[in-house]
Amino acid sequence: MLIPISAYVQQADGNTVQVVVLDADARAALQALGLAGQAATLCAEMDDDIGKARLFAALRDRGVAFLAGREWSPAEVFAWLRDRGLLEGPYLRIAWNDPQQYAVCIDP
Repeated sequence: MLIPISAYVQQADGNTVQVVVLDADARAALQALGLAGQAATLCAEMDDDIGKARLFAALRDRGVAFLAGREWSPAEVFAWLRDRGLLEGPYLRIAWNDPQQYAVCIDP
């Protein structure tokens, strides 16, 4: 099953959340969440984990995926926030197979 995505969270460690926009039609909705930028990557600065969890929930609800990987990837940060009780529910997890191909799955 192919899961279409319009954007994905590329970075979420520290205070900065970076979202890569794949579909220009999604830009306005992401900017309405407080993400800013003119290029393909939008950013938001977070003061704390509660703010990050709220942004993650809003991004998840808009079908934005979270990049899987090592060492505090956005998918790991999502799971960590969920384990702490700041988030709940499944999210889309994206992993790159090569520079032109990715796989998306639902992480329960």
